[in-house]
Amino acid sequence: MKNKFCNSIKKIFPHQFISTLLIGAIIFPLTFSQTMGAPGCEFWVAPSPAGSNSNPGTESSPWATLDHAAESIPDMGCIVWFKPGTYTGQSKLEQRFSFPAVFIAEEPYQSIFEHDASPLKINGGKNMVFEGFEFRHSGPNAGGIVIQVQRSSEYWAERITFRNNIIHDSYNNDLLKVYNGSKIITIENNVFYNQGDNEQHLDINSVTDVIVRDNVFFNDFAGSGRQVGTDNKSYIVIKDSNQLEDGLLGSENVKVQRNIFLNWEGGLETFVKVGNDGEPYYEAKDVNVDNNLMIGNSGAQIASAFGVSGAMDVTFRNNTVVGDLPSSAYAFHVTVKDRNPQNKNIYFNNNIWADPTGTMGADLNGRPNEFSDGDPAGVSNLVLENNLYWNGGEEIPPGELVSPTEDDHRMVTTDPLLNTQYDDIILPRWNGATFVSGTSSIREEFVRLVTEYGTLPFSSEALGIADPEFSPPYDILGNYRPVAPSMGAYDINLANIRMFFLTMTYSKFVH
Repeated sequence: MKNKFCNSIKKIFPHQFISTLLIGAIIFPLTFSQTMGAPGCEFWVAPSPAGSNSNPGTESSPWATLDHAAESIPDMGCIVWFKPGTYTGQSKLEQRFSFPAVFIAEEPYQSIFEHDASPLKINGGKNMVFEGFEFRHSGPNAGGIVIQVQRSSEYWAERITFRNNIIHDSYNNDLLKVYNGSKIITIENNVFYNQGDNEQHLDINSVTDVIVRDNVFFNDFAGSGRQVGTDNKSYIVIKDSNQLEDGLLGSENVKVQRNIFLNWEGGLETFVKVGNDGEPYYEAKDVNVDNNLMIGNSGAQIASAFGVSGAMDVTFRNNTVVGDLPSSAYAFHVTVKDRNPQNKNIYFNNNIWADPTGTMGADLNGRPNEFSDGDPAGVSNLVLENNLYWNGGEEIPPGELVSPTEDDHRMVTTDPLLNTQYDDIILPRWNGATFVSGTSSIREEFVRLVTEYGTLPFSSEALGIADPEFSPPYDILGNYRPVAPSMGAYDINLANIRMFFLTMTYSKFVH
């Protein structure tokens, strides 16, 4: 199976990236699943009629469904390959594997799971990896969540990974909901777009130990023949809405790292929201939001880039928020909602907030510009320190909650020189064969967007001035930050530059 694995890797990473991976993985240092599988433990699935659950599950005689595959494979770290085609119906998995069971598309994004309800439900499952698929609702009459992961009556859902998938177009609810007692969940290198009305892309609800990294979140309802939503909620919400029903009070230890958010089409919400439901306890604790790129390109009004309501120990650091983002407050709002306790220990460090139009925090109704929103009495120990602010050369606006000129004693006001030409931005939609831009993998799309809209040029004064005490060790592309790190999500490390030139030399030698 080594050749099949290599062919899949080439589909995900075309030749121009392979030499980089071999030299030092400076562009893509993610750890992928061990898709080689245990010796003699590989199986195949294909849509009916080629596939049948009465078959032995071999490459020439594959099974037909994910459910049957999960029930049939031995617990020894097997890999199950899915042949191209559309898999209709709903899969409900409850298996608890001791070793990771890897379910992977033979051809990335060519194996499609769709249903008029949830194509995939995992209840109390353990040690599963889903890689290279497309998940979607079947059409406008579909209901429910596209993918849901939760505990069963007996077990937590745990050690579940979604990697390198396209998850899109819920017509009724969330795209992915991880909730009700789930833990050790990894969501990486996926593309999400178009949730249901008044819902989220990703609902992280009463869970612990969740990592969300290297994904792209956007909306493009018109591209799916749908009406543009005006009441959709945050792309990501982190909360706990069921109190102690699952044995956990408040989501804990959640990391939102190295993601891209763009093309807002929704209501007065945020790209990322920590706490949401007004419960009388901290709905989220120990949340890190690091190295994300948030692009204000759509012209649709948003509440703010980031929000907190009923949470404690939340860190927002080295993020880049850029573009004309019509909003009630450009950067963030921190509020007490309904029965929430006072928010506690909320930190903002080393971020870039840059509106090139000079309208930072202006809404579409003529209200004055505003940097932040909320009641100072609703938060204890909010720290705003050593951030970069740029409002197209105009004054940095004050905030209802905190104001940069008054509260950030290490503020930097300079143009970070980011690309702000969004008129021709190409959204990362999959057309069935390639992405619209012409690339063939999610990672290529991710790197393309970071390169075009998140990269600091050598002349930027944002380079080398972040506080290293509060900087994460890696930047948005997974490269090590230097001793003197930069503001925002992207960084330039001289060691990586040297490696880049070595890579180019090696690539020329190989080709």
